[in-house]
Amino acid sequence: MNAFERVIAQELAPYLGSVGFLRHGQTWNRRMDGVVQVIALQRSMTNTELDSRFTVNIGVTPDTRPTKASVAEHECQARQRIGFLRPERQDHWYRYLPKDAASVVLAVAEARADIEAHVLPYLSQRSGDFPWLLLQATSAMQAHVTVWRAFDRLWRRITGRGPFNKGA
Repeated sequence: MNAFERVIAQELAPYLGSVGFLRHGQTWNRRMDGVVQVIALQRSMTNTELDSRFTVNIGVTPDTRPTKASVAEHECQARQRIGFLRPERQDHWYRYLPKDAASVVLAVAEARADIEAHVLPYLSQRSGDFPWLLLQATSAMQAHVTVWRAFDRLWRRITGRGPFNKGA
Protein backbone atom coordinates (compact mmCIF):
# COMPACT_ATOMS: atom_id res chain seq x y z
CA MET A 1 0.00 0.00 0.00
CA ASN A 2 1.51 3.34 -1.02
CA ALA A 3 1.38 6.55 1.05
CA PHE A 4 -1.69 7.88 -0.79
CA GLU A 5 -3.72 4.70 -0.20
CA ARG A 6 -2.55 4.52 3.42
CA VAL A 7 -3.62 8.11 4.16
CA ILE A 8 -6.97 7.55 2.44
CA ALA A 9 -7.52 4.44 4.57
CA GLN A 10 -6.51 6.21 7.79
CA GLU A 11 -7.94 9.70 7.28
CA LEU A 12 -10.67 9.91 4.65
CA ALA A 13 -12.33 6.48 4.74
CA PRO A 14 -13.20 6.58 8.48
CA TYR A 15 -14.64 10.09 8.11
CA LEU A 16 -16.84 9.16 5.14
CA GLY A 17 -17.91 6.01 6.98
CA SER A 18 -18.96 8.12 9.95
CA VAL A 19 -21.38 10.09 7.74
CA GLY A 20 -22.94 6.96 6.25
CA PHE A 21 -20.85 6.14 3.18
CA LEU A 22 -19.71 2.59 2.41
CA ARG A 23 -16.31 2.18 0.77
CA HIS A 24 -15.70 0.30 -2.48
CA GLY A 25 -12.03 0.91 -3.34
CA GLN A 26 -11.63 4.63 -4.10
CA THR A 27 -15.43 5.10 -4.27
CA TRP A 28 -17.95 5.60 -1.48
CA ASN A 29 -21.75 5.13 -1.72
CA ARG A 30 -24.52 6.36 0.55
CA ARG A 31 -28.17 5.48 0.00
CA MET A 32 -30.69 8.12 1.08
CA ASP A 33 -34.20 9.18 0.09
CA GLY A 34 -34.38 6.87 -2.94
CA VAL A 35 -31.02 7.88 -4.41
CA VAL A 36 -27.43 6.68 -4.25
CA GLN A 37 -24.89 9.39 -3.51
CA VAL A 38 -21.38 8.69 -4.73
CA ILE A 39 -18.03 10.23 -3.83
CA ALA A 40 -15.06 8.99 -5.85
CA LEU A 41 -11.39 9.87 -5.93
CA GLN A 42 -9.78 10.21 -9.34
CA ARG A 43 -6.02 10.27 -9.65
CA SER A 44 -4.46 12.08 -12.58
CA MET A 45 -3.27 10.00 -15.51
CA THR A 46 -0.12 12.14 -15.58
CA ASN A 47 0.96 11.34 -12.00
CA THR A 48 4.65 10.65 -11.50
CA GLU A 49 6.85 9.63 -8.58
CA LEU A 50 7.76 13.30 -8.12
CA ASP A 51 4.41 15.03 -8.56
CA SER A 52 0.88 13.71 -8.31
CA ARG A 53 -2.65 14.98 -7.93
CA PHE A 54 -6.21 13.81 -7.47
CA THR A 55 -9.70 15.24 -7.60
CA VAL A 56 -13.06 14.30 -6.14
CA ASN A 57 -16.00 13.36 -8.33
CA ILE A 58 -19.57 13.36 -7.05
CA GLY A 59 -22.54 11.49 -8.47
CA VAL A 60 -26.20 10.98 -7.68
CA THR A 61 -28.53 8.47 -9.27
CA PRO A 62 -31.87 6.82 -8.45
CA ASP A 63 -31.45 3.81 -6.15
CA THR A 64 -32.48 0.89 -8.34
CA ARG A 65 -29.84 -1.71 -7.43
CA PRO A 66 -29.62 -4.30 -4.69
CA THR A 67 -28.57 -2.81 -1.37
CA LYS A 68 -25.03 -4.17 -1.42
CA ALA A 69 -24.33 -3.36 -5.07
CA SER A 70 -21.75 -0.63 -5.55
CA VAL A 71 -22.45 2.29 -7.86
CA ALA A 72 -19.51 3.92 -9.66
CA GLU A 73 -19.54 7.69 -10.16
CA HIS A 74 -19.48 7.33 -13.96
CA GLU A 75 -22.73 5.29 -13.74
CA CYS A 76 -24.63 8.14 -12.09
CA GLN A 77 -27.24 10.17 -13.92
CA ALA A 78 -25.94 13.37 -12.34
CA ARG A 79 -22.24 14.03 -11.96
CA GLN A 80 -20.18 16.91 -10.65
CA ARG A 81 -16.58 17.71 -9.77
CA ILE A 82 -15.68 19.12 -6.37
CA GLY A 83 -14.07 22.21 -7.88
CA PHE A 84 -17.42 23.39 -9.23
CA LEU A 85 -18.86 23.29 -5.71
CA ARG A 86 -15.98 25.37 -4.30
CA PRO A 87 -16.24 29.19 -4.35
CA GLU A 88 -14.06 29.58 -7.48
CA ARG A 89 -16.38 27.25 -9.48
CA GLN A 90 -13.64 25.66 -11.59
CA ASP A 91 -11.93 22.30 -11.78
CA HIS A 92 -9.71 21.65 -8.76
CA TRP A 93 -7.00 19.04 -8.21
CA TYR A 94 -5.23 18.31 -4.92
CA ARG A 95 -1.47 18.15 -5.50
CA TYR A 96 0.91 16.00 -3.43
CA LEU A 97 4.37 14.48 -3.52
CA PRO A 98 3.95 10.69 -3.48
CA LYS A 99 7.16 10.04 -1.52
CA ASP A 100 6.40 12.72 1.09
CA ALA A 101 3.80 11.41 3.56
CA ALA A 102 3.25 14.89 5.03
CA SER A 103 2.40 16.22 1.56
CA VAL A 104 -0.14 13.43 1.07
CA VAL A 105 -1.69 14.09 4.48
CA LEU A 106 -2.08 17.81 3.65
CA ALA A 107 -3.70 17.11 0.27
CA VAL A 108 -6.14 14.58 1.74
CA ALA A 109 -6.93 16.93 4.65
CA GLU A 110 -7.75 19.70 2.16
CA ALA A 111 -9.99 17.34 0.18
CA ARG A 112 -11.73 16.19 3.36
CA ALA A 113 -12.35 19.81 4.40
CA ASP A 114 -13.83 20.55 0.97
CA ILE A 115 -16.01 17.43 1.14
CA GLU A 116 -17.25 18.54 4.55
CA ALA A 117 -17.79 22.18 3.53
CA HIS A 118 -19.12 21.78 0.00
CA VAL A 119 -19.97 18.21 -1.03
CA LEU A 120 -21.98 17.02 1.98
CA PRO A 121 -24.22 20.12 2.11
CA TYR A 122 -24.74 19.76 -1.64
CA LEU A 123 -25.68 16.10 -1.29
CA SER A 124 -27.97 16.90 1.65
CA GLN A 125 -30.49 18.51 -0.68
CA ARG A 126 -33.71 16.61 -1.10
CA SER A 127 -33.41 14.45 -4.20
CA GLY A 128 -35.88 16.58 -6.18
CA ASP A 129 -33.95 19.76 -5.39
CA PHE A 130 -30.78 18.96 -7.33
CA PRO A 131 -30.60 21.79 -9.85
CA TRP A 132 -28.78 19.76 -12.50
CA LEU A 133 -31.10 16.76 -12.56
CA LEU A 134 -34.68 16.01 -11.78
CA LEU A 135 -34.21 12.80 -9.83
CA GLN A 136 -37.91 12.11 -9.40
CA ALA A 137 -38.28 8.74 -11.07
CA THR A 138 -40.95 8.24 -13.67
CA SER A 139 -43.79 5.84 -12.88
CA ALA A 140 -42.06 3.20 -15.03
CA MET A 141 -38.84 3.63 -13.01
CA GLN A 142 -40.78 3.44 -9.74
CA ALA A 143 -42.45 0.21 -10.91
CA HIS A 144 -39.04 -1.21 -11.86
CA VAL A 145 -37.62 -0.34 -8.44
CA THR A 146 -40.62 -1.86 -6.64
CA VAL A 147 -40.38 -5.12 -8.61
CA TRP A 148 -36.60 -5.35 -8.19
CA ARG A 149 -36.79 -4.80 -4.43
CA ALA A 150 -39.55 -7.43 -4.09
CA PHE A 151 -37.44 -9.89 -6.09
CA ASP A 152 -34.36 -9.07 -3.99
CA ARG A 153 -36.26 -9.67 -0.71
CA LEU A 154 -37.67 -12.95 -2.03
CA TRP A 155 -34.23 -14.09 -3.20
CA ARG A 156 -32.71 -13.29 0.20
CA ARG A 157 -35.50 -15.15 1.98
CA ILE A 158 -35.13 -18.26 -0.22
CA THR A 159 -31.33 -18.42 -0.27
CA GLY A 160 -30.37 -16.50 2.83
CA ARG A 161 -28.12 -14.29 0.68
CA GLY A 162 -28.36 -11.59 -1.97
CA PRO A 163 -28.12 -12.25 -5.71
CA PHE A 164 -24.84 -10.35 -6.07
CA ASN A 165 -23.03 -11.37 -2.91
CA LYS A 166 -22.85 -15.10 -3.32
CA GLY A 167 -21.69 -16.87 -0.24
CA ALA A 168 -22.17 -13.83 1.96
